[in-house]
Amino acid sequence: YNEYKSYLSIAMGKLKTAWKCYKWYNNCQLICVMGDWSHSIFGCFDDLGTCVITYFLPCWTYARNASEADTMNCCVAAVIFFVPFVNIFCWIKTRQAIREKYQIDGSCFTDLLTILVCGLCALVQESQQLELDPMAGGAGVRRS
Repeated sequence: YNEYKSYLSIAMGKLKTAWKCYKWYNNCQLICVMGDWSHSIFGCFDDLGTCVITYFLPCWTYARNASEADTMNCCVAAVIFFVPFVNIFCWIKTRQAIREKYQIDGSCFTDLLTILVCGLCALVQESQQLELDPMAGGAGVRRS
C-alpha cells in the first residue's frame, strides 16, 4: 500500500510537469497542453543500436513496439508486419496507444503521414518513447 501511495504522489507531482496545466481562476477553465515526443522523427541516431536493428529487421522493432504499447502480441505483430494495409492499420493503432500513454498530441492522420513518409524513423521514435517512464513527464527518466 505504501509503495502505491508513494508512486501515486510522484505521479501527481509529475502531472503538472507532463501536462503543463494552468488554471484560469476568473472563469475556472482548465487548459492542458499536451506533451511531445521525447525524440524528434529524425532523432534516429540518438539510439544507434535500435536504428541499426530497425534498418535490417524492421519487423522486430514493429513487433516489440506493439507488444510494449499493449496493442497486440509480439509474435502476431511480427507476422502482421508483412500483411499489406493491415500492418499500416495496426501501426497507426500502436502509435495512437503510445500517444495516449505519454499524453502526446497528434491524430490518426499525422500518424499515417509519419508512417508513410518515414516509416523506419517512426519505428525508432516509438521505440525510444517506450523506453521512457510514462509517469516521468518531461523529465525523461529511463526505465531500468
